[in-house]
Amino acid sequence: MRIRFVLVALATLSLLFAGTALAQTRLVVGNISEAVNLDPRLISDTYSFQRIYTIFEPLISFDKDLSHMPRLATEWSFSEDGSVITFKLREGVKWHHGSDFTSADVKYTIDWLQNPDNPAATPSLWASIAEVTTPDPYTVVFRLDPVNVWAFNVLARTAIVPADRGDDPDFATNPSGTGPWQLAEWVRDDRMVLERFEDHWETERGNVDELVFRTIGEDASRLLAFEAGEIDLYQGQVVPVEVPRLEAETPWVSRVAGLGHTYLGMNLRNPILSDVRVRQAFYHLIPSEAIVQRLYNGVDRLGVGPVSEESIYFSPTIPRYPYDPERARELLAEAGYADGFSVRLHVGSNQAVRVQVAEVLQYEAAQVGIDIEINAEEFATMLPRIQVEPYDFDTYILGWGSNVDPDYALYQLFHSEGSSNYVGYANPEFDALLERGRTLPPGSPESVATYQEAQNLLLADVPFAFIVNSTELGLVQEWIEGWGAHPNASQSFQDLHKVVKNR
Repeated sequence: MRIRFVLVALATLSLLFAGTALAQTRLVVGNISEAVNLDPRLISDTYSFQRIYTIFEPLISFDKDLSHMPRLATEWSFSEDGSVITFKLREGVKWHHGSDFTSADVKYTIDWLQNPDNPAATPSLWASIAEVTTPDPYTVVFRLDPVNVWAFNVLARTAIVPADRGDDPDFATNPSGTGPWQLAEWVRDDRMVLERFEDHWETERGNVDELVFRTIGEDASRLLAFEAGEIDLYQGQVVPVEVPRLEAETPWVSRVAGLGHTYLGMNLRNPILSDVRVRQAFYHLIPSEAIVQRLYNGVDRLGVGPVSEESIYFSPTIPRYPYDPERARELLAEAGYADGFSVRLHVGSNQAVRVQVAEVLQYEAAQVGIDIEINAEEFATMLPRIQVEPYDFDTYILGWGSNVDPDYALYQLFHSEGSSNYVGYANPEFDALLERGRTLPPGSPESVATYQEAQNLLLADVPFAFIVNSTELGLVQEWIEGWGAHPNASQSFQDLHKVVKNR
């Protein structure tokens, strides 16, 4: 009898331990919009990169204090004149498909991005890199020509892809990275499931085995799912009116100053919008302070320009356009549009507050004879309309983030050769200032003055009307340890492999 009891007890324990071994800890992340795809070379939107930075890694990345931390590189050095950056790479790193990561993958990535025959989303980011050399498998050297003092930050945004898989036709939907998570399942517009990559180089890991991104486009529905415990965390588009309650009653809210802005973009290729007086009139029609207080509930800050007011590079003398419908009416009359005109305004249908902003602008514009047709469409559908020729839009509302430095805040969006200059803005004097800024020591009086002058020119030309400067908000359940909102929204989830879930 005793032997039988022991055998039964051992069998029971075996089942219990087997059940424990099979049990997986799943972290569920709410997301605002579906990823366009998972190839970091082909996209530029925040929602895609939030997934991508869990699967892929750059050489270095930005920590939450915006300092540089090692990722695929362990150390780096600069030549005296700043024209050469040398990285020592981490050894023993594996790609998800089993190959070893080496300097050949870094060279392949940059060469691919610079090849004009390839459809890189933002090729101008890497224009300063004249040559990439690989003295050995774990050393990579970047030669800059012309010198660009902000190139190091560019590399902190550049996810590396594998040389032996990067040309696969299905790479954008079946990627292989070096990151702590690898793709297991993707049901578009519903969920993306990532599984723990056991061979990841980093030994500091939490207890999460499976990461699930749930796409819930409607802000209120996403918040309800969170409060019901169906979502463990998310960052961005927390329902503004609910933020005071959440901060007062719960420990859930993680708040940090953001690095971006929401703006009204105006297509300068449109004959009407090519007149600066019309663009200035649009700016005067935006009741920005009321929008910040009533639609954003004071969470975000008044939009004043592409550079944050907290930055040393911010220009206190930029032209400003306070809400003034009468001045807008005068400007329209001067431009020959006293009787108004019609334009289309595109906005993401799953971005509730931006849709409300569009409706406010539609009402205000109607008071001065401008007929605005609002086209609210799914974010992934809207982006190609804005970003790809023939640029099928008149105006649009979008956001721009990751403004760690003034070059990124200004060059990509507004330089005549900027990859994200969707509105077609061109000003040779402005271009020259940005090019000079890339040669000046960061933080120096000359650098600050150069970027401030550039902002003054830009705001006088008004290719954008800036609506709000961002605050990054995240919600995180009390049973989650090790996560908080990141000021660079694209990197919100880069360290989820360190999270502990106590549930």
